[in-house]
Amino acid sequence: MAYATEQQLIDYLAPDPTPANAAKVLDRASDDIDGLLIGAVYNTDVNGMPTDPKVQTALRMATLAQAEYLVATGDLTCAQRQGGRVQVGGVEYTRGTSGTEPGRIAPAALQALRVSGALNRWVVTW
Repeated sequence: MAYATEQQLIDYLAPDPTPANAAKVLDRASDDIDGLLIGAVYNTDVNGMPTDPKVQTALRMATLAQAEYLVATGDLTCAQRQGGRVQVGGVEYTRGTSGTEPGRIAPAALQALRVSGALNRWVVTW
């Protein structure tokens, strides 16, 4: 389930056009945001959606920013974001990327999560 609706994406992207596959873009963007939230703690409803309005807003804004980024790059499959391969003569170098490296996640999405406190860098043990 996406953290933002198609109408919210339409409003966010205006006056730019909304892609025909808006639902797919939102699902992909939400998956990308979920990948950043591994280990995050917040209350959810029976559908796994956040119940705190502040968290809802943060996830919605991060998802919309990520969706805008996916539309701008045209890369829903992450194929273009999987690292680089360079070959010079007989030497080949391949660089992979992780979920938080530049190019994978929209800077505006990261900022929305950081400002809200949803994306923290603390390790909690008990």
